[in-house]
Amino acid sequence: MLKVVIVPLDFSETSFNAAHYAANMYRNRADITLVLYHFYSKAEDVDVANNYLKSLQTELSVDCVNIETFSESGSNFIECLEAYSHVRAAYMIVIGLTGKSAITQWFSGSNTLKMAEKNVCPVLIVPADAKYTGTTNILIASEMRYVEETPVLLAVKRILSDFKPNLHVLNVDDSHYISLTTGYKIERDKMEELLSEFHPEFYFMRLFDFHEAINLFVRDKQIDMIIIGPKFHGFFSKLFKTQHTKKMIYQSKVPVLAVHE
Repeated sequence: MLKVVIVPLDFSETSFNAAHYAANMYRNRADITLVLYHFYSKAEDVDVANNYLKSLQTELSVDCVNIETFSESGSNFIECLEAYSHVRAAYMIVIGLTGKSAITQWFSGSNTLKMAEKNVCPVLIVPADAKYTGTTNILIASEMRYVEETPVLLAVKRILSDFKPNLHVLNVDDSHYISLTTGYKIERDKMEELLSEFHPEFYFMRLFDFHEAINLFVRDKQIDMIIIGPKFHGFFSKLFKTQHTKKMIYQSKVPVLAVHE
């Protein structure tokens, strides 16, 4: 069965970039179907939109074996995309993140984050200027608490199996000092066992600023993708509620994969 990867397009540079990112990420993968998805609000826009989609489909078909296009209208972009993703049993959504100044585009930061918050499938948020150069190093940001084999972890393992990267698991906590507490050691050992096929490396950083720690780590370890999930870091639950915690998504130089239960 083919895995369906949906790329929403509002025909902004950000969305075109996300489409190229997805096409390069799954280059020559016969087991992947890439769906170029467009939501329109005016009936008179249909022909122009379909021409854009067909043109991009032709362009990306050089790299992708299976590409489809789909356009629809409705009262709410997020609800329509969510419903379509359910119908197609989407494996992943790859979506761009447009800055707050893009008033007329569907992919305002709020819409992108709203889609990532939905419990549909993993959502890869691609920064506006990100270019795909490989998926060699993946970072999981983890609280190291209540580690167990959850649907989130299973979804993450499927993604990891796609790329077989060097896996880095990072815990940031201002309480870390010279050595780990017994509690952290127990949870680390559990996660190491659950992710054993990917040979994870564990890191514990004693920094007070979570964003600073992530940015430093991404740069130093040449991270290509950050994975966050509700069971990996409590940060996720706050991600869509405060301006402060949205900073990681807005400022990240590499794509962030949001995985829900």
